[in-house]
Amino acid sequence: MPDMRFLDPNQPQHGAAELLHVLETVYGVRGEIRHLRSERDQAVRVDVEAPGTPARIVLKISNREQAEDIVDLQTAALRHIESADPGLPVPRVIADLEGRDHRSVTFANGDRHAVHALSWQPGAPLAQSGRVPTSAARREIGAAIGRLDRALQGFFHPAAAHEHAWDFAACLRFRELTAVIADGADRLAVESVFERAADKVLPALPALRRQLLHHDANADNVLVAAGAAAAGVTGIIDFGDLTFGALAAEVAIACDGIAGAGETFDGNESFGDTLVAAMYEVAAGYDSAMPLEEADMEILYDLVCLRNAMAAVIAAARRQGFPERDLHPESPAHAIARLHALRAVGRDAFERGLRRACRFPVYCPRLPEDAAALDEEDRLIATRARRMGKHATHFYERPMHFERARGPWLYATDGHAYLDCYNNVPQVGHCHPHVTRAIARQAAALNTNTRYLYSVALEYADRLTAKLAPQLTACLFVNSGSEANDVAWQMARLVTGRQGAIVMEDAYHGVTDVMRRFSPGHPDVALPPFLKGLVVPDPYRGPWRAGEPDLAEKYAADADRAIAELDASGHGTAAFMIDSALCSSGVPSVPDGYLRAVETRVRAAGGLMICDEVQSGFGRMGQWWGHEHHGARADIVTMGKPVGNGHPLGVVVTTQEILNRFIDEVHLFSTFGGNTVACAAGNAVLDVIENEDLIENGRRVGAYLRDELRALASRHALIGDVRGHGMITGVEFVTDRGERTPARTETRRLLELMRRNRVLVGSEGRDANILKLRPCLAFEREHVDRFIAALDRSLAAL
Repeated sequence: MPDMRFLDPNQPQHGAAELLHVLETVYGVRGEIRHLRSERDQAVRVDVEAPGTPARIVLKISNREQAEDIVDLQTAALRHIESADPGLPVPRVIADLEGRDHRSVTFANGDRHAVHALSWQPGAPLAQSGRVPTSAARREIGAAIGRLDRALQGFFHPAAAHEHAWDFAACLRFRELTAVIADGADRLAVESVFERAADKVLPALPALRRQLLHHDANADNVLVAAGAAAAGVTGIIDFGDLTFGALAAEVAIACDGIAGAGETFDGNESFGDTLVAAMYEVAAGYDSAMPLEEADMEILYDLVCLRNAMAAVIAAARRQGFPERDLHPESPAHAIARLHALRAVGRDAFERGLRRACRFPVYCPRLPEDAAALDEEDRLIATRARRMGKHATHFYERPMHFERARGPWLYATDGHAYLDCYNNVPQVGHCHPHVTRAIARQAAALNTNTRYLYSVALEYADRLTAKLAPQLTACLFVNSGSEANDVAWQMARLVTGRQGAIVMEDAYHGVTDVMRRFSPGHPDVALPPFLKGLVVPDPYRGPWRAGEPDLAEKYAADADRAIAELDASGHGTAAFMIDSALCSSGVPSVPDGYLRAVETRVRAAGGLMICDEVQSGFGRMGQWWGHEHHGARADIVTMGKPVGNGHPLGVVVTTQEILNRFIDEVHLFSTFGGNTVACAAGNAVLDVIENEDLIENGRRVGAYLRDELRALASRHALIGDVRGHGMITGVEFVTDRGERTPARTETRRLLELMRRNRVLVGSEGRDANILKLRPCLAFEREHVDRFIAALDRSLAAL
């Protein structure tokens, strides 16, 4: 038989006469006593006779093996709680006649014990209340425990790291005791929990948030109002298990200790579902007072299972090793029944339900073996088609399902990570912690619109305009790049009095009714009479090729034709709207001087330069703004997509004269444009770009990417051209390098092959034969190497 002495509390069992003597000599109190259940110590309720003292108090005689510093830990913690949160319903420490919170007393048998006295908390233990708590009551209990932990934050005591039988960190000592569980299936279930604890749980504990915990919030230690319809919390008692540990352990203990209160689940087919639903309510209540974190979500199931495995072993071992003592109120069978129910529900389903209850982001499997079932994915696809329409928004044979992301990685429900080389919205990387913190902090303080005066929008406007040319000093905030372009066009018409505009022949500028007309890159859009499209300045496949003389001027001359046609139709030229990276044209290598030459013609015709920086701005092209890369001067700059790193924010930046005239005559107001949270996100994005030197990183890593692509072209004839600047790159595929024939079918297949290699890319251009690569500015060489290896394999498979 293994050594089980550490499971024997060896409780003090002193008689009433001695206890009454201690009360009178140490505390000056007389009264009647009643013994209370306690696992390790001796505790009695005292009905005090003398006036001027609480009607009832609790006297605790600590285990003789418990050092006095552990009692000092308990009384000091209660004093701290009283100071930090005076309204918490926990016992108050009662000082002795000498003003001490505890003292050591020698009893008649020679044993020496630390004793201390506490105020009596009203109400009845939840386990003895005779009723099943409601959902609201479970949440209230969870919130009270969370509030207790919040009050204990920052409290330190040298004895806080002591071990006791229920310490999760020491759980593996129970492995050698599992033989006390007679049933083989039960024993295997318990052993499997300890095996996972050794492999996964214990290594994860040190990284979790840690502090002093109550560590025993069960139905015997939570008091509720007697006779009430709902179990209002009147007290949390028994601080004998105070220990330093992971906050997640507190939640697990509370979930396990409160969830089954008042109900008999054994033999009930819905045992597991009912049990975990109750646990979710306790956890959601805790989260409302002491917010949980992702790491807590991921480990709670294992900790609840571990708590029950420990309870089963402790209860069985004590009954076998000390049959003459009533040491544990719970039977091993009860803990094992809960453990089987939890295992039947499963880790994935438990975590999904827990996340729903606490309004956490949806569960995302971390391993392929935990991948979401295809029938579940099919249900989501069908629901999306029913609720959001049957539009196709993906490149692949089957829609990708992502629920988490970080940096350049997207995490899919198939349990794999995918390298994101396509999405230019998360400019500084998905879910950058600085940006997400800024959003959360501002949302917790104020989230309203620009009808009111607040500092964060003004700070952002100052910082943003400081990065642009001196004449661009005024901002108008909207919600997206499409809206920004729409407003910019309204401004241009108002200021110039003209109705015509010039765009690139395959441009894309947004989805509003007007901006769709400005986007002939859409397959179903034809330019209306007031718009003229310019031939794309593409030296690779355009009418004039690289190496020809006066290349920029030849392409720019097309603006003369467009301006003349607008004049002839009576529209005139109000503006030239240009995406500085020409993304929808496949990121061509625009000849130097082209944009300046077009600008000269547009200004001579009385038009404005609207520079659409939705895709090219914020460092994408190796400097802050794409139009400045081309040497152009903007009258209006529009921004969207990466401005808030995924949080909806669009900006129109122009001169004070243009903005003031527009506001005076149009009276435009956007309810959500420039709201406090959006501006906080915008400020944080600027912080990250500056503090992490991401524009320089984009220049360096982008150059490395294009060098590696050109090296790959020596092995794969399908690669016809590689071009780009900073962290935007175009790769054009052709079936014949001499004829430069677009490889349409091959490019379409390549997207799927890259997905299978867990790299996400998108195609662009009228022939959809160009990879448009816009990874985040935080991309590193290791990510480039991953991309190149995947592209090499995919091209070989073609």
